[in-house]
Amino acid sequence: MIEVRDKEVLLSTKSTSYLLSYSKANYLTCEYYGSRLSSFEEAKPLVSDLIINQGTELNIDDKNLNLSLNQMKLELSTLGRGDFFSPSLIIKNSRSMIFDFKVDKVEVVKPIIHNILPMPRDPSEELVICLADNDMHVVVELHYILYSESDIICRYIKVINQDSQPLHILKAMSMQLGLVNHNSTLVSYYGNWANELNVQQTKITHGRIVNESLTGSSSNRHNPFFIVKEDNCNAINGNCYGYNLIYSSNFEESVEMDSFSKIRVQVGINSTLFDKSLLQGESFVTPCALLSYSSNGYNKLSKEFQTFINNHIVKKKFNFESRPIAYNSWESCYYKYNKRKIKSLIRKASKLKMELFVLDDGWFANRNDDAHGLGDWEVNRRKLPGGLKSLANYAIKKKMKFGIWMEPEMVNENSRLYKNHPTWIIQDGIHTPIKGRNQYVLDLTKKEVQDFVFDSVSKVIESADISYVKWDYNRNISDMPNSGTFFYDYICGLYSVLNRIVDKYPYILFENCASGGNRFDLGMLSFFQQSWISDNTDSFKRGEIQKGARLGYPLSVMSNHVSGKTSNQLLRYTSLDSKFNVACFGILGYELNLCDLKPVDIKCIKKQILFYKKHRDVFQLGVSSFIGRDDNSYSIQAQHNGKIIAAKYYTHTIPNPKEYHLRLLDTEKNCDYSFYSRIQNRDFARFGSLINMVSPIHIKEDGALIHFISNRFTMDGEYIHGIISGKILENSGIALPMLWSGTGISNSMSIIHDFDSRLYVFEKC
Repeated sequence: MIEVRDKEVLLSTKSTSYLLSYSKANYLTCEYYGSRLSSFEEAKPLVSDLIINQGTELNIDDKNLNLSLNQMKLELSTLGRGDFFSPSLIIKNSRSMIFDFKVDKVEVVKPIIHNILPMPRDPSEELVICLADNDMHVVVELHYILYSESDIICRYIKVINQDSQPLHILKAMSMQLGLVNHNSTLVSYYGNWANELNVQQTKITHGRIVNESLTGSSSNRHNPFFIVKEDNCNAINGNCYGYNLIYSSNFEESVEMDSFSKIRVQVGINSTLFDKSLLQGESFVTPCALLSYSSNGYNKLSKEFQTFINNHIVKKKFNFESRPIAYNSWESCYYKYNKRKIKSLIRKASKLKMELFVLDDGWFANRNDDAHGLGDWEVNRRKLPGGLKSLANYAIKKKMKFGIWMEPEMVNENSRLYKNHPTWIIQDGIHTPIKGRNQYVLDLTKKEVQDFVFDSVSKVIESADISYVKWDYNRNISDMPNSGTFFYDYICGLYSVLNRIVDKYPYILFENCASGGNRFDLGMLSFFQQSWISDNTDSFKRGEIQKGARLGYPLSVMSNHVSGKTSNQLLRYTSLDSKFNVACFGILGYELNLCDLKPVDIKCIKKQILFYKKHRDVFQLGVSSFIGRDDNSYSIQAQHNGKIIAAKYYTHTIPNPKEYHLRLLDTEKNCDYSFYSRIQNRDFARFGSLINMVSPIHIKEDGALIHFISNRFTMDGEYIHGIISGKILENSGIALPMLWSGTGISNSMSIIHDFDSRLYVFEKC
């Protein structure tokens, strides 16, 4: 709801309020953002009244000695008028670089949808506040968009040049927000390849903290999502503010505290090398920024973003549609395969009741390594006689859908495409362009390159019965030409291509991939329904990555795979059950050599798939929450339609472990819940020489006999079940089975290995 009265505007979502004022010489300020207010009057005790300027502050108005821009929580800030924070807008023309924007017009409008950049769908209300500098003939529109039943506010700005002189935009943040400092902390992501989405907490002190990307993508270094939380805020209590940006290229997000301990938050396009020129009558629109507030800790904030992304970002056809269990060929055979091997994998995947077969890299041109073939999207018929159509038909015959991997934005030097069009790559025309992963990036600012990418993808999709495309992007951008908007223009070119593709093939399930999580952002999720968030399939590290991702993103967009027991990335050995317990929270897939499976592994995977299909709605559509950390373990849960599935993930085991209990969050206090644990296998080989304490004959720890037994036989792990009220479940929790402590064993004892895990299902009675 948007209410406008004398120089005040109150924006109210279902449980938050955002109070704007332009009562001070027509400068637009945010006077309050927090829990929902019942009226304008309720906000009055919350607004600080500055009596006189402090220290060496400058007076913007001689009639008001307390009016300093540096002391006001401005919604838009510029240089040179007494505001000494980092400005949210830097512009200049040949006459001046000083601009003084004041409110000119306030109106509630029918929500505006533009096609320049992706926007959330189905808005309910929109507020547009026009700020003008009449001396410089420049207008800035501030847009605030609300969504029914959501606590998310969407913001962006539009800069309009009405002057005869060209206007240069050097910095344009999508949003700026002033906050009161309550000993606040910045919660943000950092990472790199196979190590994405690590969560770090940084105490906000005097100065400016900047998270940014300069790679040409949103990057695995810093993700656009972050939180500012107040002192004593945790998962379930306290005040916090969340932010994200619907943009897939270089971004800049900053939190700054000045000498008076005021905090300013900014979100937008990265200003490094940015220079957008506007002629008279031209305008520039920034990407959409999202913000939300929670008074009940960051789990509540996370729930708002998860729900909003499902309801307003992911394409409507797919936002609540079940996603298939995939089998991906990459870690099974890499580039080394032929038609016979692929058909064998299809048969085995089908017998295990998987639902989608994905042929990964290596199917086209002379692609037998990463130095050849990119750009030549024609099937290698020596390797795959009959082409993709033959394989797709075979998969469908085996009751599986068929999907394909592509990397359409890239080209190898060893390709026909590069030989025919060497000027199509990104280059500055002076230096020899450098390679990454033996490849260059195609210049999508060029219309002919956009058309080539669109045509190439279309031809592949139409060559066979393909229902899924994994779109990869495996290197960062370098050697860009001398253009102040190159990165922006590139991503707009990509968005244009994606718009054409998804409009033409609305039935295709697209998965976003960029060396894993190098472009895991809301811009890509506006076109692609799910995302491969990391190339790291080691279950322990992947669990940490997914735990970080859940802060700002829903399970429905996370594609996760069960890989071989020995991790390709870390050479760490973990069981298939532990890998499943991580991969199941999201969109489940498998990426291991099915031809090498032992009989016990086949049984194990069949049980996993049955379990996942039974609870797919919770794993894919459930709201995910962090329950808490307990010594050498942590717990998470997913909740949907009265059912809760909880996971407990262990790190290193310890001798004589303590008694563990599992508590849940957000239960229905007056309802009873039946619960049970997922039964997991006990591998005889992992008992080592201890097996000789019960064996009538001596068994060599790593000998042929133990391998023969463990390949064919296993015994069930512990199983617990019962009924408990939601109130007790949340307050005290269920007692978990005793952990192995070096001696003794029973059917009810839980034998936990390093990096092991367990799943528990709770359903309302």
